[in-house]
Amino acid sequence: MVELIVDGRPVQVSAGTSILEAVLQTGREIPHFCYHPKLRVVGSCRMCQVEVQGIPKLVISCATPVADGMEVFTASERVKKARNAVLEFLLLNHPLDCPVCDKGGECPLQNYTLRYGPGESRFIEQKIHRIKHQPIGPFIIFDAERCILCTRCVRFCQNVTGTSELGVFGRGDRSEIGLFPGQSLDNSYSGNVIDLCPVGALTSRDYRFAARPWDLVTQVPSICGLCSAGCNITVDVRHKERGRQMLRIRPRVNNEVNGHWICDEGRFEFHFAGDPGRIERPLVQRDGALLPVNWNEAIGRIADDLARILREKGAEAVGVIASARLTNEEAFLIRQLFGGRLGIPHIDYRVRRSQEPGGDVSEDHLLRRTDKYPNSVGMRALGLLPKTQGMGTREMLHAATEGRLAALLVFEEDLVTALSGELAVAESLKKLELLVAHDLFLTATVKLAHVVLPGLSFYEKEGTFTNVAGRVQRLQPALEPFGHAIPLVEILQRLACQLELPLMEGNTEAVWNELARSVSAYAGITYESVGEFGTPLYGDRPKAED
Repeated sequence: MVELIVDGRPVQVSAGTSILEAVLQTGREIPHFCYHPKLRVVGSCRMCQVEVQGIPKLVISCATPVADGMEVFTASERVKKARNAVLEFLLLNHPLDCPVCDKGGECPLQNYTLRYGPGESRFIEQKIHRIKHQPIGPFIIFDAERCILCTRCVRFCQNVTGTSELGVFGRGDRSEIGLFPGQSLDNSYSGNVIDLCPVGALTSRDYRFAARPWDLVTQVPSICGLCSAGCNITVDVRHKERGRQMLRIRPRVNNEVNGHWICDEGRFEFHFAGDPGRIERPLVQRDGALLPVNWNEAIGRIADDLARILREKGAEAVGVIASARLTNEEAFLIRQLFGGRLGIPHIDYRVRRSQEPGGDVSEDHLLRRTDKYPNSVGMRALGLLPKTQGMGTREMLHAATEGRLAALLVFEEDLVTALSGELAVAESLKKLELLVAHDLFLTATVKLAHVVLPGLSFYEKEGTFTNVAGRVQRLQPALEPFGHAIPLVEILQRLACQLELPLMEGNTEAVWNELARSVSAYAGITYESVGEFGTPLYGDRPKAED
């Protein structure tokens, strides 16, 4: 460890730490633009200058390592004067766009100018005008007039994604960020430059002019449910007359999972949650048409038909396919009700080959995975697999074709779309006496169902996922349930009540506590210990094969 003095206070940090990092670790601020903890240091903005005892000139704190006994001054008159000058130069050609800039209200340049900058401009010459609102990729708009040439975006594309679409062109005050000829900023992680940009030069085409930061009254910490990586996200929500409105997704820093980044799919592909085409209420098939009914009628129909089939043909005539999009809590109750209470041997979560051992591999050197389900590891740890003599997904469909399977309950999975390339799925499903589909949309599978139950997106759920690395992480609801949908935990509890079967009652946390007591892989993990950043599985931790 190295001990230094910062503004009269002793600070201990690891050797090799920069002055800037040492000060930031204490919770204090040194203003900076070009520095980012996950990008290489270039020291180009000069905003982080500090005074070091014994060195005649100011030093840039981001590129100066600490030394034992070093005395640093972060707020001396020399430092204040330098910061003021740097900001004055940065603002010479900067447009007065704050009232219409998407970055306004959460802009480091705006904040630093108020705290450290000049109160007025001495510049009376004509400003240099540059290109504005230029699309440079499918998700990004570039405003060159606002750019301060911190080069964060350039370094990200060079050193993180390795795609190198961006560079600095021109010289002096004519220097600009731009695309290399023939390039477009369309790599799978391009949206991260929006977060990296300390001004409003790079903005989201999706979020552009949608809201102000102070409109986003709720920032919900959650987990992305679009692949097995389990990236940590923050969901920014605005409250409107018609309810909560999700406006953007940002990465939430978790160095054990996704670091500072998320992919563009996780960032921008969230609008399905508010799609008006979602199923709003339960549906029951009558005379070849799906008609809306209330929850009591839908659950009662399932209970009556299921009880009849179990009585006449036994548990071997019933199958359950539970998607790995379900939370651990939902999957646990499915196992408890259908596997434990009803003795159904045919339960499976595997639909796509990427969910088989060895099937989930990295799509690139960063975050994206081939398994597009968030909880395959959790389903495997919970034992959502066929019992001895039980059938898997494909075997169940074959059994339906042959008349050996009479009832199938499908949770959040479109079997027709997923498997029609290898099986005559629709023909198999049409032969069932009871097909129950729980989903968000009227998929090809849902259209064949006898009873349809509306599902919740992962933005509306509370619970946990277990990611590819075996890390249990909590997701929290950012939106209210769509239409008249209710949580699957409540559906299962009401179905058990109709069947006069005992089933774990209570909220999500109560279900988790029972899960942790019952499943060895989760033993000792409390809801509180999962916390904000998750916790690894204890005991027999499922290993993801890469």
